[in-house]
Parts: sequence; structure tokens; C-alpha cells
Amino acid sequence: MITLTVQELMDVTQATLVGDKSLASLSVTELVTDSRIFDCNETEHAGTAFLALKGANFDAQRFVPQVVAQGCKVVVVAKAESALAQANVAQLVVVDTRIALGEIAAYVKQQVAPKTVGITGSSGKTTVKEMVAAILSRLGNVLATLGNFNNDIGVPLTLLRLNNSHDFAVIEMGANHMGEIAYTTGLVKPDVAVINNIAAAHLEGFGDLCGVARAKGEIFSGLGDNGVALYNQDTKYTNKWQWRLEGKTTRTFSCVNQADCYSSDVSLDELGCADFTLHTHQGNCQIKLNIPGKHNVCNAVAAASIALEFGASLEDIRLGLAKMQPVKGRLNLHQLASRVKLIDDSYNANLESAKAAAQLLSSYPGKTILILGDMGELGSEARSYHQEVGEFAQQLDIEHLLTLGVLSQSASDGFNANNDLAKGQHFNQRDCLLKALFSLLNSVLENTEQEVAILVKGSRSAHMEKVAQAIITWFEQAKNTQSQEEIS
Repeated sequence: MITLTVQELMDVTQATLVGDKSLASLSVTELVTDSRIFDCNETEHAGTAFLALKGANFDAQRFVPQVVAQGCKVVVVAKAESALAQANVAQLVVVDTRIALGEIAAYVKQQVAPKTVGITGSSGKTTVKEMVAAILSRLGNVLATLGNFNNDIGVPLTLLRLNNSHDFAVIEMGANHMGEIAYTTGLVKPDVAVINNIAAAHLEGFGDLCGVARAKGEIFSGLGDNGVALYNQDTKYTNKWQWRLEGKTTRTFSCVNQADCYSSDVSLDELGCADFTLHTHQGNCQIKLNIPGKHNVCNAVAAASIALEFGASLEDIRLGLAKMQPVKGRLNLHQLASRVKLIDDSYNANLESAKAAAQLLSSYPGKTILILGDMGELGSEARSYHQEVGEFAQQLDIEHLLTLGVLSQSASDGFNANNDLAKGQHFNQRDCLLKALFSLLNSVLENTEQEVAILVKGSRSAHMEKVAQAIITWFEQAKNTQSQEEIS
């Protein structure tokens, strides 16, 4: 974060200073919302301010005395702590600490003034963000959203990480209710705003896909006169945001049809990674991805479209995409044994991403095993969406479907429907699923020489990463046992 004085924080947030007025000249080099950052070392956090957020189930105001006792000199609060009135601490009292967080973040962004892209969409936005960051890092210093810091708290915290060394900011924006993206876009004020796609995700907060489209379209409301609006030409419901594009420069991308930027001649290698031709206004180039999944071609085309707006060359795009590293829990490929692959896609799931994962799995040779946990926030049609995934997996000739949870029972039912040979099994407990999986793997590996591909998918609430880790551990233990036997 750039250095701000207490007086600047007061001006930005319209705060009232409770405490010695001379504290207004104090310098703040970091603003945090997690009280655990503070410890007993007073000098280490001399320039750190604490902002006390309040939510439905928590109120960080109660930690204010604790952080002050640990050396914090500046706190941003909704009410002053009378017990600290005589302490050597600046209490900045604001109406709403969440809004104050956003105001400070927007001010930091304004002062640094990096070239900025805001990215939203129902799926793939994290991958697009990482791809864009990899490309733009060839042109300058890039700040990108970490993890899933993409909501009305995460976006401001991301902006606070900006400093004067940053040339670019790549900001991911998610939402689970109307108005959230409008709010965060107002803070970010992107030079380029992107909608990657529209799909069935977070339907509980939006009602239906039309609601999702309207919510994602809010990202275009924060574009300035010289801003560029980018969206996936293949996406339905674009009429829900077209009115926001009047007077703005608009470009499209596609992985199916011709657009301002599009792909063609897609092929997959033995690991499922794509090779394709990228078509742009600068010309064409051949792109090779190092992350699996044909659907990542669409993400790469979106990333290329963004990078072109910031002056990247085709060589920058080619080399940037080639070095882009997989995001943890998103199609991470593990070679567990000479004949066994695990694709860990456990980070999150919705209808379209689950279908894309199933399609990737079906591209691998040998026995295919899809392990699916519940997909969350799909609204009243959740069971039908799970059934649709099961039916889709059956159509792809995936051999085994193991499901875990409550809603995923419908995926198993869809997989087994009208097919006496289908091998779908549902489990309510993780241990039971793993026991069945390991029994299946033992049988396959002992009795045949065929390859095996396993893919794990589910929403974050399903904690399918624990299933993926259990599989990895099982194979590691098997290798250790084998090594010991060989030594003996």
C-alpha cells in the first residue's frame, strides 16, 4: 500500500478523529481487517492501521482494545472506544466501516493510477485473471487478485495492495447478489471491463440466468469515456447489458465463431492441453497452453483480447500463456502412477464448469472416473442441474461416476437412468466413497494394463479437495510400501 497520513484517511472517509489531534500527521503504510496480524512487537506494526468490519455473524470492533494493546496506533471504527480516549491512539469514527474500506481502496487506486482491467463471469474468471497477469508481466509490474478476494470486501483489500511500482492491476470481480459488481466496479474504475461468460451459478442470489446476466452487466457501468467493454460473443443474454454500452468502445471474443479475437484449429495433446490458432487484428499466431481442458481455449482468447487492449504483442501473448501456471484446485494434473492420472478441479463448480471438466475427462484414454460433490448456490433448480451433469457424463461414455453429498444424488440418478450398464454410485460420507474408489483402483490396476484418469469436482462447500488429497496420499503410501518391499 502507498503511505497515507491519518489526515488523508479522515478526508477520504469523512471520519471524526477521537484522540490527540496531533495524531493526524501519523503515517499509515498498511490497512488491515484481520486482528490476528498484530502481535506484541510494537515496532513491527507501527504504521499498520486496523479497520473493524462488522458482518451478520461477527463484529471486529471487539478486537480494538486488543490490537491497540499490541501496538496499533490507528483504528477505523463505527463507534469510539471510550476506554481508549486517553490512549495514544487515533480512533477514526465513520458511519460504516465497510464503506470506509472501499473509499480508502478507491483513493489508493486513484493515486497509483495503474492501467486496470476488471474481469467477471460465471466461470473461468480466475483462470483468465492469471492468464492476463502472466501476459502483462512481460510489459511491467502487475498486481492481480489473490485467491478468491473478488467480493465487496476482497476487491478493496486487493486495491489496498497497490503501490507506485505497479503498472497494471488485474482485478477479478464476483458477486452473489444484485448491485455487488456495480459497487466494486465503482471502486476499481477499470480501463477495460470484461464479461467472460454467463452460466448457472449463484442463482440463489439472482433468481435465474437473466438475473445473472443483469448482475454481470453492472461491470460496464464503471467504465469511463475512454474505457473498453469486452464480452464473449457466444454468450446468451447479451441484451441484458447492451444498454450500458452506448457510447463505449465495444469488442468481442469467441472460441466458436469469428469475432474481434477468436480461435480456430483446436487440438489436444495426450495431457489434454490445447494447441490452437489465435486470430486478432494484429494477425494470427499459434498458441500452446500448459493447462488442460478445451474450455481453457475460451479463457485464453479472453485473456488475449484484454492484453491486446494494453499494448501486448502476439509474442507477448504466446509466451505469457506458455508460462502461465495452473491455479491450485483448478484442473491440476497429477501423474500418480505410470498408468494413473488425477485431475484436481475441486476449487469450485457450477453447471458449465462441471460439464467442461467431464468433457476433459472423457478425452483421456482408458478407464475414466468422475468424482462429483454437490454444486452450491444453484437455486430451486439445483437438483435438475445435477441430473443434467450426470446425464452429460453418461453421454460422454465416462465409465464411473462417484457422487458425494445430498444434491449430487440427482447426478448419480441421471448417470444411471435408462442404462443398465451405467456405473454410478452415490455416497453420503467421504470415507465410504474413498473406500469404494480404492477398491475399484486395486481391481483395475491388478487385473488390467489400461490407463486410468480420475477427475474430482465440486463446489467449495463440498470440500472435494479433501478427496483429491486422500487419493494423492493413498498413491504415495502405495509407492512407499512398494519401495520397502523392493529393498527387502
